[in-house]
Amino acid sequence: MKKFLTLLLSLALLGALALPGLAADGTWRMTHGDDYQDALLVGEVIEAAEGYVSFDVVRTVNGKPAKSPFLLFVDEMNFAVGDGILASVCYMHDNRSNGIVAYGVFKAELKQDKKIKMDPGWYDVGFLEWYVNTGENDLYSIEGSVYRRVEGSEEGQLLFDGEKWHVDSLDPQYKAPQVTREPIKPMLSALRAIPLRVLLGFCAAIGLAGVLIGFAIGFVIGRKKRLTK
Repeated sequence: MKKFLTLLLSLALLGALALPGLAADGTWRMTHGDDYQDALLVGEVIEAAEGYVSFDVVRTVNGKPAKSPFLLFVDEMNFAVGDGILASVCYMHDNRSNGIVAYGVFKAELKQDKKIKMDPGWYDVGFLEWYVNTGENDLYSIEGSVYRRVEGSEEGQLLFDGEKWHVDSLDPQYKAPQVTREPIKPMLSALRAIPLRVLLGFCAAIGLAGVLIGFAIGFVIGRKKRLTK
């Protein structure tokens, strides 16, 4: 019994130590993107019920632009009509009008210029709020405090100390990022995506076609010369 209780306490302690790491990892994925998260969205709730929330999309912070209104399926309901929402989503269909939560969904007070203000009670709220309002993600967190990396400085610039902001991301000098359409891939990038064997086969086919056309033209010209004689 004693060993069992010791094991339970050890597991609980490991879990507690792992939570900040998991939060930081989720924040990194939300602000830098990955293959699972399709978009990070800011919106205003227009309908809330058990199992889902529907909101008008104010802006797509990163990823593929979403359609508005957006239907998000959630495990727990803590939203009401009129609430601001920040959601990391994975689209369920190509039309991008509904989806599931990828890495997190949060209440957020909507501000001017489509920016947000979040509850400072969450571990990595400062990191996420700064990114959503400014587009800057070259940041790091230490025990809830958020720093901006500064070239040539080991400490960086303190933005948020866990309770208050030292730099205001709502200042008009900072522009909130918004994705309005997907970037068009340059032709070179598109060619790089084609397998080498396909490109070689295509080039060989063009070369063969050129040889056959040249042979046919030569044959016609030679025949005309013979006929004129």
